[in-house]
Amino acid sequence: MNLVDTTTEHVVEGIGVAPGIAIGPAYLYARAAFEIEDRRIASENLEGELVRFEQAVSRSERDLRKIAAVAREKLGESSADIFVAQALMLRDAAFYEAVVEHIRSDRMSADYAAHVVMSHHRQLLEAGESEYLRERANDMLDLQDRVVRHLRRGKILSTIDAESIVVAESLTAADIVLFSQRAILGTALDYGGATSHVSLMARALGLPAIVGMHGVTEQVASGDMLVLDGLTGRVVINPTEDTLAFYRDRQKRYRQLQKEQKKIVSLPAQTFDGHNVRLMANLEFMEELELVEEYGAEGVGLFRTEVLFLMRKRVSLSEEEQFKAYRRIVESVAPHPTTFRMLDFGGDKMLPLGHREHNPFLGWRGVRVLLDKPEMLHPQLRAIVRASHFGPLRILLPMVTELNEVYAFKERLGTVYEEFAREGLEYDPDIPVGIMVEVPSVAIKATRFAREVDFFSIGTNDLTQYTLAVDRGNDLVADKYQELDPAILQLIRQTVEAAHACGIGVSVCGELAARAVATPILLGLGIDELSASPIYLPEVKRVLRSIRMEEARALADQALQARDAHEVTSLLEVWLREHDCDVASMLEA
Repeated sequence: MNLVDTTTEHVVEGIGVAPGIAIGPAYLYARAAFEIEDRRIASENLEGELVRFEQAVSRSERDLRKIAAVAREKLGESSADIFVAQALMLRDAAFYEAVVEHIRSDRMSADYAAHVVMSHHRQLLEAGESEYLRERANDMLDLQDRVVRHLRRGKILSTIDAESIVVAESLTAADIVLFSQRAILGTALDYGGATSHVSLMARALGLPAIVGMHGVTEQVASGDMLVLDGLTGRVVINPTEDTLAFYRDRQKRYRQLQKEQKKIVSLPAQTFDGHNVRLMANLEFMEELELVEEYGAEGVGLFRTEVLFLMRKRVSLSEEEQFKAYRRIVESVAPHPTTFRMLDFGGDKMLPLGHREHNPFLGWRGVRVLLDKPEMLHPQLRAIVRASHFGPLRILLPMVTELNEVYAFKERLGTVYEEFAREGLEYDPDIPVGIMVEVPSVAIKATRFAREVDFFSIGTNDLTQYTLAVDRGNDLVADKYQELDPAILQLIRQTVEAAHACGIGVSVCGELAARAVATPILLGLGIDELSASPIYLPEVKRVLRSIRMEEARALADQALQARDAHEVTSLLEVWLREHDCDVASMLEA
């Protein structure tokens, strides 16, 4: 444990996943730990142990129904679905029947059998390279604790201090919903990621949240005064009076900006001098669909289809299963378009094919997998083409590196069109096909690619990683991961110029699109669309509406001549203060 002088102000940084500023006392939450012993039972007690297990499952189901009811009331039906799905897992044969079998055949106690089965599934998820699957392991831990707690006749935690900031190693979505009833102010977690159900719930409930803080629980004691800044991913422990005064003023200004948000959402996404820019949403979960309209998105610029597969923990989803999901999304977003990115396994998303690579980011991923696996590509293409009859959609190819991949994909798409024509099915025969620009070689050869596709979508996360040779998940070099490096901006400019010369549009769908401070430069570089998590769109639009295109182009020209990303950031801060001081001061790190 790190010994920290708790009387002195110090700062811990993590990943802000739900914006907002909270100021208040810390509540250090430690999940109840149960010692699970390998206890065997006598034959005559087997039936009684099975009854005890069934009662614990039933009580856990009741808990989750109550939590779902709270989520439904606060957030709507789609958010409640998360907890309904968790309740269904309790009756899944892989859990329920496996526990029963351990009790009957191995004479395990119910609590030890539940621990063995769920720990096995959880460890498989935690071992994956996918952040998404690791987050699902957290949901599995919640179910495991819930069942064991009922087997031990324990009670669900209900003593969280009201109006406190919860600090914990990890939480579940169920914890967040329950704690919100205690009017907590926000949460800071050692672990977690932006795709977790915890992050989704925190954003939906408007609770400032920071994850990935690596040891914040060792540096905070219950009762410590905290400032939690979800905008910058920063927690200040035991702040000085001057720091408190600064953040109270920052909190007041942020709340004022939030009050104005509804007005911003309804306004057109255009610059001060009338230049239109489409703001679109990046989505991963079906639960996020209602956020598209709420935050004023003009469609979905990126739907990550692999999440549908990862949620079901299997590589094979039938055409019909996929079609139902895609149709629901398209109909919900229409008349605006939905952009479906084809399955993007590999890299940081564990490939559920039993295949492991030494360096997956430079290996078998994205479109490379799809073209090698027609049994994956064909049903997905058919499902998407079927969905095209129910609203406008676009297809986006991930991790393209050479023109032959585009040709091969379009040939497969043409085959599906021919099948549909023979079968008499209704579909859009001219679905726009675009590519992700996330590899430097594609940006360099952008003109050649622009002649073959209908749009570009720049993935700044990977483009930055590959261009600067920096793994952003590596703490040793994370400070070198700079999306505003002039080299990245030059590749974006080159891509835009090539696209516009061929008459196609360009979107940015990486994390840079969500950073409103970067909006002036991206517009100055000529970007046509920005696609980000819906919650960030109002602030992007606020900055967008303060921009004159001539000034933005001049700023972009300056940034391209800068020495490094730090100089670009300084240029931006000055520019934003001159144009909209409130927005600049709220968004700068």
